[in-house]
Formats: sequence, C-alpha cells, structure tokens
Amino acid sequence: MTRDTAHDRSAVRRAASIKDVAAAAGVSPTTVSHVLSGNRPVNEQTAARVRSVVNRLGYVPASLARSLQAGATSVIGLLIPDISNTFFAELAKGAEDAAHDLGYGLILCNTEFDADREDRYLGMIRSRFIDGMVYASGSPPSRRRLEALMGKFPIALADEEVEGLSGALIASADHEAGGRLVGEHLRALGHRRALMLTGPRDLRSGAARAHGFRQAFHGDVVERTGDFKEESGHRLVAELLDDGGLADRTAVFAANDLMAFGALAALREAGLSVPDDVSVVGFDDIRAASLINPPLTTVHQPAYDVGRTATAQLLQYVSRGEVPPASRHTLPVELKVRGSTAPPAAR
Repeated sequence: MTRDTAHDRSAVRRAASIKDVAAAAGVSPTTVSHVLSGNRPVNEQTAARVRSVVNRLGYVPASLARSLQAGATSVIGLLIPDISNTFFAELAKGAEDAAHDLGYGLILCNTEFDADREDRYLGMIRSRFIDGMVYASGSPPSRRRLEALMGKFPIALADEEVEGLSGALIASADHEAGGRLVGEHLRALGHRRALMLTGPRDLRSGAARAHGFRQAFHGDVVERTGDFKEESGHRLVAELLDDGGLADRTAVFAANDLMAFGALAALREAGLSVPDDVSVVGFDDIRAASLINPPLTTVHQPAYDVGRTATAQLLQYVSRGEVPPASRHTLPVELKVRGSTAPPAAR
C-alpha cells in the first residue's frame, strides 16, 4: 500500500478536510482553496491534480457542507441553448447579476441547440445539489424530465414556454406583439408579399412571432422553417433564390437576428440590394444588428431583463423555502426601424 493510498483511505473513513486534499495532492491548503474558488490563478496541471483528489475523496467545502445540512446550497443552474448568440449572453448576464445580488452562485449549461446534450445536462443538474434552475429552452424539451425536476427544486422558464408544462414561473418578452409590430411596419411601407423564416416549430416563441406577423401583415406569406442560426437563414434564402421562389417577394421577416444576417448575406451574394430590392427585418436586436450594413430593422426584446426577472422571481421563493406559484411575467418589446426596410420597388 502506498503512502498516498493509505492517506486516501483514512480520509474516506471520515469527512475529508481541505488538509486531506492538500496532503494527497502534494500542495498547500491555500492552493486547494484557490483551485476551488477560482479567485487566484493556479498551474493547470496542479489544478487538475487537486480536482482529481477532490473527486476521489468526495471533499465538500465547509461552506457547502453547512448549506447542505441546512437544505440549501445558494447555487442555481441556468440552461441556455447558444452562448455565442449575444441574446442569450445578455440573458445569462441578467440571470447572473440577479443571483449575485441575492447572494447566489450560478452554474451555466450551454446546450448548442442539441436535444441530447440538453437531456444530459438536465440529468446532471438533477444529480447535483442546487436550489433551483432557470431554463431557457433551445431544443424540444422533455416535459416529463422537467416535471420530475420541478418535484426536486423550483424552476423558472426564461424566454421560452414548454408545451404542456403546468405550474411554472415564466418570464418572457411579448413575442406575439413583436410579430405584429413587424407585420404592421411592412404593411405600412406597402409590402404585400413576404418570406417568413421561422424558428423550430416546437418552440412557442417562434410560433407566437409568426402568428403575430400574419395577424398584422394581411398579405401573401411564404414560410420556411429554420433553426435560429445564421447558416439556416442563408441556406433558406439561397435555395429560394435558386429556384425563383423569391422573385415576387419584396420583404423577408426572420424570426431572429442571426437568421436575418444569413438572409442579408444570401441576398447580397445574389446581387440584390437591401432595402432597394428586398426589405429585411429581424427579431431580438442583438448588438451587431445596429452595426451591420445596412443596419437591421428588428424587434428589440429585453434579453437582460428577461434573465434577471426570471432569476429574481425564482429566488424570491427559493430564499423563503417556498415553491413558486404558476405565474407569467411578460416584458414589452419595441420595433427598432433602421436601414434595412423601405417601400417596395418593382423588380
């Protein structure tokens, strides 16, 4: 038996301490503290060795152990679909700020719009000690999995509803009103034939935006389904340009800004001018929307406030040890008219 193995077994027989971890990893207790807190930089090889020992000994920091004894950890989870999309980055910042202000930490899970990855994260979260979760769906969610999690800890839905999930706390922008604003704007400019690029059909936000747009546009709408990523906006518009399906369309409404960026690129590659030949409207008003050429007309939804509201509302109840009641917090949206829309011109 090696000296390290004997030490490990001795530590396992009782609750491992930070000194046990330090001894097994061959570092000082201060170094262990820096690795776990992230407050000071530590050599990556050393940090990996410390984390390995922490896992092997099952070490729980004293502050977390006290929280677990009290039935709370002061940590919540946040699940989002695409951290590279600045809309979700802003949502995450709002959630983290609200958690920090109330004395909570936050674990971020990024699913990349992948249903299997999302399912793995939900399973991981279920096995961890957290006080609640803010869920921003990006792929078809498992209602049963979420219902099971709601039986374990409180959940708030941010930006996206989940079909058939009852009793949830929801904070989102007014997606349908945003779609209506786009329809009213394009109709007022004189457009009567439009292409609409929607998000995944099983996400309620995209369906609400499409419904609002149709309500207000009162014109001929061709619809194509994308995935909220720039590549799908480019591909769908390029395909329609190739087969002549866009010849009589004077406007494009994309259900988010990234798909609008892809549409703009495809139109430009085809030699069409925006807005002289085709008007383009997005949704979200991410930071790049005002910086591209032409600046994008889009619906501003308050991503930061959505994340902050969902988290603050959730933690109001978590801090009191109560289950949040079913409630809805709908935040207003605003149309930002910029250079990508104009009255239609004959082509």
